[in-house]
Amino acid sequence: MLFGEPEFGRQILAHQIAIQQEGGFWNWFVFRQPLGALIFFIAATAEANRTPFDLTEADSEIVAGFATEYSGMRFGFFFFAEYVNVFIISALTVTLFFGGWNAPFPWPWPVDIAFNPGNLGIGMLLGVAIIPVVLTLLFAAPIWLASSRIKGWQALIGGFVLANLFIVAVIGAWAYIGLDWVAGLLWFLGKSYVFVFTFVWMRGTLPRVRIDQLMGFAWKWLLPASLLNLFVTALAIVVVHPK
Repeated sequence: MLFGEPEFGRQILAHQIAIQQEGGFWNWFVFRQPLGALIFFIAATAEANRTPFDLTEADSEIVAGFATEYSGMRFGFFFFAEYVNVFIISALTVTLFFGGWNAPFPWPWPVDIAFNPGNLGIGMLLGVAIIPVVLTLLFAAPIWLASSRIKGWQALIGGFVLANLFIVAVIGAWAYIGLDWVAGLLWFLGKSYVFVFTFVWMRGTLPRVRIDQLMGFAWKWLLPASLLNLFVTALAIVVVHPK
């Protein structure tokens, strides 16, 4: 029990951070702590060895950096760990500053969808058997009528694919509206992938900095800015929320 308490505490802290950002994007901590979010993103990029701070790799200069001496699965694990770090940093950034699993806007009206398969009985089995066939024929008919060169079996295949996409979209919409954890998971993953895309975009866009430039920027600018942000935040809390 004692070994699990620190991990449990971190989970509770992350949960509370996300809870305090619910209600809309204007409650996200990135707008309350823009300097802190910027410092965190720059430091996290350097920690993950991503461009423009990929000094340990520098593939355009020394082939693959420290990974040059590895091959096979050893190189694969290094490559895999690098992108795991990207996903972890993206998830941390979303949790700390971009609302976590909260949507950027509140849902305009409450929705309560109750679904009990036990109440449907044989009707559910008939629906599962009949609805895909009917939808396949409905989606296949326009494809078959669109051109005389389209054969019947080709239209059926196209209708089958479209019918399955429609069913998946309906089930996804129902799960998003009726299940809070599905909506939260989709928003969290979507926002995390935005940052993953940003890291990949930065790799193909920004030039690499030298090690002395990075160290000078970190010691002369990032560290004083973070300390200033810490003291200003503490003073603001004392002034706004005095005990």
